[in-house]
Amino acid sequence: MAEVFVRLKIDMRQFPMTYATLQMSGFLQNNIVILLIAVLLPTLLAIRFFTTERGRFVRDKYMWKVPVIGPLMHKTAIEIFCRVFYALYSGAGENIDVIKMASEACGNKYMEHQVKTIAIPMMVEKGAGITEAFEASGVFTKTAISRLHSGAETGTVKHTALQLAEYYEKETTYKMRNAIDFIQLWISLIIMVVLTMLTLVSSETATFHPSTNPGAG
Repeated sequence: MAEVFVRLKIDMRQFPMTYATLQMSGFLQNNIVILLIAVLLPTLLAIRFFTTERGRFVRDKYMWKVPVIGPLMHKTAIEIFCRVFYALYSGAGENIDVIKMASEACGNKYMEHQVKTIAIPMMVEKGAGITEAFEASGVFTKTAISRLHSGAETGTVKHTALQLAEYYEKETTYKMRNAIDFIQLWISLIIMVVLTMLTLVSSETATFHPSTNPGAG
């Protein structure tokens, strides 16, 4: 309807919201190719990069820093690590191979890298304990380190790993549900704002009368 006013040579500046909408629409139509390239090209390059080994490492490293979702992904990786560790740990020695397999199974390249390049070498070359090595890797939470330390002192590392996995499973499930509700709330708010703006624009154009046209006789 607003385009009809333009064709009638009506001064749309007397309808500020409608005028701004038309300006935005015109900008998008005139620059659609440039905008598509500006959006699609970086997206395709990012997708391509994140399929590489280096890309997955960078993605997994910074994923944990994303608000709300990041900490949940971090704890989920620790949960998987602990479950695999519990399933394979024999209790004899430090079980280096078990730790290596658990890090590979956690699904996070950054965590795998830190465990393999920091934790395991500390245990093998410097004789560090499991909790000391895990803490040095920088990928385990304080809660995880504290519980594993208690388990190492009492000789129940395997059982502690299972308890930690179950604890994080319950926590992440609960917080993930809250995160989904939070995201849905914001989506609803955005939709409400958009609908309100559309209603205001429509109501503004509805105030038009033929006499508004300077050229009307």
